[in-house]
Amino acid sequence: MLTAVASYVVGTAGHIDHGKSALVKALTGIDPDRLEEEKRRGMTIDLGFAFMDLASGRHVGIVDVPGHQRFLKNMLAGVHGIDAVLLVIAADEGPMPQTHEHLAILDLLGVGQGLVALTKVDLVEPEWLALVEEDVRRALQGRTLANSPILSVSSLTGQGLDSLRQALDGLLERAAPRPDLGRPRLWIDRSFTVAGFGTVVTGTLVGGGLEVGDELAILPLDRRVRVRGLQQHNRPVERAHPGSRTAVNLAGVERGDVPRGAVLAGAGGMVLSRRIDARVRVLDGAPRPIRHRTRLLLYQGTAEVAAEVLLLDGDRLEPGAEGYLQLYVEGAVPALTGDRFILRQPSPAATVAGGVMLDVSPRRHRRGDPAVLTSLRSRGRLDPQAMLAQELGQHRLGISAQALARRLSLRERDAEEAVASLVSGGAAVRLGGVILSAPAFLALAARVEAALRSYHQANPLREGMPREELKSRAGLPASLLPALVMKLQGQGRVRERAGEVALPDHQARLSPQEEAAAAAAVRELEAGGFSPPPLGELAGRHRLSPAVVQYLAARGRIVRVDEDTAFAREAYDAALDRVRAHLLASGRITVAQARDLLASSRRYVLPLLEWFDAQKITRRVGDDRILRGR
Repeated sequence: MLTAVASYVVGTAGHIDHGKSALVKALTGIDPDRLEEEKRRGMTIDLGFAFMDLASGRHVGIVDVPGHQRFLKNMLAGVHGIDAVLLVIAADEGPMPQTHEHLAILDLLGVGQGLVALTKVDLVEPEWLALVEEDVRRALQGRTLANSPILSVSSLTGQGLDSLRQALDGLLERAAPRPDLGRPRLWIDRSFTVAGFGTVVTGTLVGGGLEVGDELAILPLDRRVRVRGLQQHNRPVERAHPGSRTAVNLAGVERGDVPRGAVLAGAGGMVLSRRIDARVRVLDGAPRPIRHRTRLLLYQGTAEVAAEVLLLDGDRLEPGAEGYLQLYVEGAVPALTGDRFILRQPSPAATVAGGVMLDVSPRRHRRGDPAVLTSLRSRGRLDPQAMLAQELGQHRLGISAQALARRLSLRERDAEEAVASLVSGGAAVRLGGVILSAPAFLALAARVEAALRSYHQANPLREGMPREELKSRAGLPASLLPALVMKLQGQGRVRERAGEVALPDHQARLSPQEEAAAAAAVRELEAGGFSPPPLGELAGRHRLSPAVVQYLAARGRIVRVDEDTAFAREAYDAALDRVRAHLLASGRITVAQARDLLASSRRYVLPLLEWFDAQKITRRVGDDRILRGR
């Protein structure tokens, strides 16, 4: 098995027929041209792959890309996820059109590590080679590859190959290892079937490791699959580490279901986006400006998808300009904040711009909104804590730390640490598994308080609002309400009793007129004993509103056993004592026995016994009642 040794991915770039594939074969001994048509025509059409081990022990996977302009989309799929680029320029021709376009694409993708290989030096004189090298340095000026080493090589004679390997080793020594964010992502650039094994996909693994047995998803298709086997550098591994070319044997899917451009990722680990906010730069040599609502082709990872460009400030972006836009994608794409992309016009085919994704789950914006533009300008330079604070501001009902990590391309551990810091600093509030910005929490608290205040005004005799009604009136999700009420209660902003929520200063009390009428009604119930007057008649006689009756019951001054029967508290307690004493002595009681025991009638005794059942004091067995627990 392959142990965890530093692995890197290098991509080639350069004009057609400048010797990219021949150089890869000379370096690795592997011919990257795998298609019969490529061998017949002597021209790379699709991506080729090779690998080698450098003197330091570093494993290097090489992605060889086509140089012909007609196959540029294949080139774009190949340079995704590379750690460095090997720019190949033929010494007998010097920089050519695709050299410059490839350089522009590398700029837009932020590829800054690279070497320049001047190939076919066996065909030129030293004086000519010096002139070409000077042309190359001019072509690199102002590019991300400016000041890159330029080495002269010949794939035919082997001249300079050892120096090129040493230079590549030194370059990769300075390259930062790919971080393991715990969020593996493999943009698929090839899929095929192996007899006896089934479907195999390949790509450059970033974001996290994969292990045999992992359950994954193919996005945006949302097909669930299982990892049956893994290979890196043509050797089987139990765990594939990020930063390497990786072959994954999948169970649960056919080859035709995993086209180039799909992503293999952890289930739930990525956001599928239709709208994407981004910062873009239009190439100086773009054929025309980017206009509002232009339809272009978006290249992200190994995918190509149509997208409508919605400019957020102005009606056009001129060549050489930078700006902010929202991409409305035809179909959902798996995206992460920080992903780089390329925009090309379909006809005539040309690269026009590229940029970085700043928000992969934005709302539809109003154009020219200063707040949106300010937010987008700041996103690219914020640390995780500030990014989280800004993202939280977009979720008025909160969001989980896991979802925040997905949206912002952070490790969950880093997101949790940033959230903890925000919470301790008072910038955020945690409600169970949900995080809210401090303003969002205050807004929810204000909604709850306003709903309670309105309820108390309309129902002054109620002790509080039932929690379910509060959820409806305040427009709160059921999952958030318990934690919110608990938090507000802990802050002394509400109180809860028996499932009813109230403002802390709310006191249910009768007016003097209501109290006088209620006291008279209670005295009449007390006089009635175990045969009280019907509640409806009593309320009408003393002009008691339903709210006053409910208040008297809630305060325990009366016990309402059904819609039209209520007992004074003293009579109810006496009846309960008599029935309980009888049951303790005899074990059972019938309605007739209870009627005789209380010297009342069935009209009052039956609802009273049913109330005892409902309060779990007694239990009905046939026509009898028995004490619960006996």
